[in-house]
Amino acid sequence: MKIIRFGILGAANIAGKFVDAVNRTEGACVVSVASRSRQRAEAFRAKNGIPSADTYESLVKRDDIDVIYIATTQNMHKENVIMCLQNGKHVICEKAMALTEADAREMFALAKEKNLFLMEAMWSRFLPSIQTARKWIEDGRIGTIQSAYATIGFLCNQPLTGRIFNPDLGGGAMYDIGVYAIEVLTYLFNRPIEDIQSFVRTHPQTGVDERCAILARFDSADALIDVSVTSNVKQFIVINGTKGRIELPDFHVGNTATFVPFSSDAPESAVFSYPGDNGFVFEAGEVASCIRDGKTFSEVVPPETTIECAKIFDLVLGKKN
Repeated sequence: MKIIRFGILGAANIAGKFVDAVNRTEGACVVSVASRSRQRAEAFRAKNGIPSADTYESLVKRDDIDVIYIATTQNMHKENVIMCLQNGKHVICEKAMALTEADAREMFALAKEKNLFLMEAMWSRFLPSIQTARKWIEDGRIGTIQSAYATIGFLCNQPLTGRIFNPDLGGGAMYDIGVYAIEVLTYLFNRPIEDIQSFVRTHPQTGVDERCAILARFDSADALIDVSVTSNVKQFIVINGTKGRIELPDFHVGNTATFVPFSSDAPESAVFSYPGDNGFVFEAGEVASCIRDGKTFSEVVPPETTIECAKIFDLVLGKKN
């Protein structure tokens, strides 16, 4: 088996979780990490047992790296993705990979031109609970989808200069967590959102979106999406059909899917465990497999997913008030 060698660009906490996932993936390894701060890169390298540390510029030029995982702040994603692709590296980039539809299309066009793999790191789509729910829907267990509800949020206590509330860092609820609700729902529905209505509450000092309420229309159903970084909301997805419903608590990180039939049958729950309690392993395995097989995108998170989500960003955030 060909070993797929990863480089890590950005030493954020989430990158440590991804490194652990790669280490648990057969046929994959992490070669080096880069940060704008050499001191931070060295600290991350030592903490996570990575062989070496680099600058961004030296990391992308290494011949012993096949794919680079990007974990920088969202305002830097486009620049970082383009730098990696221009240097012949496959890329997996943390969500939200693109802040606008135009940026998403530009990045994927370059990847296609270079014949390189590019994927947004929407790890939640790979979780067994989400895969199981999608299979239940495809098998017709809930009948025809009628409606859905998706709620995601937390009470953010970061300073206003932190990445959540700082517009210069790509801050805001939609970019940080709204992306989960949109991209998991479209995966479960297995069709794009056709139209939206939205209401946005902005932070009184920084102007980023702190709460968003969205009504999304699909071809035969509608979904209500609630996103917040100012409240510890109950996080879930519920999908209602003509024969039953599916419940996914903490859908973006959870390990449980429940099918509730509208008949006399008892509900059916599926509970899963993750290697090392790290749900990133499924995403890491997919990236390594795709690159090994010469694919330029993943069928679980294809380019259309990121492009369509970025289009919704444009629509929702263009209406901030």
